[in-house]
Amino acid sequence: MMARFCILVCRCDDEQQPEALTQLARLELPDMPAEEWTPATALDQCEARALAAGREVTRHLFRHQWEALDTELAAAAQRLSPPVYPAEGRERSVEGGHLGGDLPPGAPGPL
Repeated sequence: MMARFCILVCRCDDEQQPEALTQLARLELPDMPAEEWTPATALDQCEARALAAGREVTRHLFRHQWEALDTELAAAAQRLSPPVYPAEGRERSVEGGHLGGDLPPGAPGPL
């Protein structure tokens, strides 16, 4: 029986403990039975499988990196925005409800 190979995509949350990883994805590499290959094409077939596996690994890495960045940016945006409580509504700004302050009496509304 031939050994199987896989690639793990992991996240390291603590640089002080690099061995503590969170597994995000496990990609099984396809079997490469020697009896299916001919000497003339073995290297080309092996290279094609390696390139396909590399593209799949890269796809997973980028997706997980994007998800982490998206989560971080969403949390930062939430910290910058004041909380809104449905029962109370949004606090009214000092200038009033319109850009540039309240409209003078009798002035048409913005819409």
